[in-house]
Amino acid sequence: MQPGATTCTEDRIQHALERCLHGLSLGRRSTSWSAGLCLNCWSLQELVSRDPGHFLILLEQILQKTREVQEKGSYDLLTPLALLFYSTVLCTPHFPPDSDLLLKAASTYHRFLTWPVPYCSICQELLTFIDAELKAPGISYQRLVRAEQGLPIRSHRSSTVPRPWQSLRTSSRRPQRHRSWHLASEMLQRPGGGSGPSCRRWEKKLASLGC
Repeated sequence: MQPGATTCTEDRIQHALERCLHGLSLGRRSTSWSAGLCLNCWSLQELVSRDPGHFLILLEQILQKTREVQEKGSYDLLTPLALLFYSTVLCTPHFPPDSDLLLKAASTYHRFLTWPVPYCSICQELLTFIDAELKAPGISYQRLVRAEQGLPIRSHRSSTVPRPWQSLRTSSRRPQRHRSWHLASEMLQRPGGGSGPSCRRWEKKLASLGC
């Protein structure tokens, strides 16, 4: 394969992602927008779930699209891309030991901290989420499971915890694997808020990582 060429799978995932983002501009929404979005998200979910490696491909493409959003100043697309990134990380079964995807994501979303509210707040929350995953891979999914089942959230001594598809012992009433996908599609119209890591903290962290 020539440098820069893409595989058929990558092209299909990219097309499905584009379909999810199609028509999300505030001026183009219609009464059928929500139904179409749910169908497109479901199609993307089904395509990606066929192989664990597809999740990594999707994450790369989400980050690439996010960088394009920054260059073009496409405010409307930042929130859905951020939610898709969050839900995809939660569903990703495994990150290879040599993967730098989360570090790339931290560098990418750090650039949005200068954008106005609510966009900077969304990225602050994502940076907090990424920081937790770098310290203890899978911890966010386990916390989500515990919250859904009404179980107390406790600290763990281990540096890693099971990812979504690596263990079936988390709960006797295990939630659906792709619940985070449904959360993302429901929340696309509701930008998040809250406080995350400060700009100064992440500037130092990223500088130390050479990002």
